[in-house]
Amino acid sequence: MFNKIEFENEKFNNIDAYEENLSDKTFEDCEFTNCDFSEVNFSLSTFEDCVFKGCNLTLTNFKESRLRGVLFQQCKLMGINFSHCDTFIVEMNFHKNIINNCNFSSLNLKKTSFKECEISSSDFVDSNLEECDFRNVIFIRSIFSNTTLKKANFIDAKGYDIDPMNNNIKKAKFSLPEAMGLLKYLDIVIK
Repeated sequence: MFNKIEFENEKFNNIDAYEENLSDKTFEDCEFTNCDFSEVNFSLSTFEDCVFKGCNLTLTNFKESRLRGVLFQQCKLMGINFSHCDTFIVEMNFHKNIINNCNFSSLNLKKTSFKECEISSSDFVDSNLEECDFRNVIFIRSIFSNTTLKKANFIDAKGYDIDPMNNNIKKAKFSLPEAMGLLKYLDIVIK
């Protein structure tokens, strides 16, 4: 199925590529639907304007991969170290995904959308998340540290734990009652 090096305008449906080595390939304007890419090696590959829908991306390796204009929709992303991607340009968006134990540290993800995702045990350390869209996201034990969250949108997001003294949250949007959690770091008493 993936015996070529370059793929353009192709649709891949219900592919089981578990543990395959698909490194150093180029995918442009491709769509992957209901595919199992668990433990697949996509290192050194390029994905441009691609969509992953309903795919299993557990422990998928994107080391030194270029991800430009990539949309993950209703996928399971577990144990992925996105900080090992080619960081020159990283353009991804996420919609209604389960994101567990992923590393987004030290990435420039400005204007990235994570709408309606469940994000657990994931790291956003030293990342630029300016103007990111986290609306309706459920966070569980995810870390924000030394992160730029200027103008980020956390409306109707739940479970986030953000220290305003350790993150730049200028003009970020939050909704009540969850926004009250920001006050726990300010050493104040509210009655």
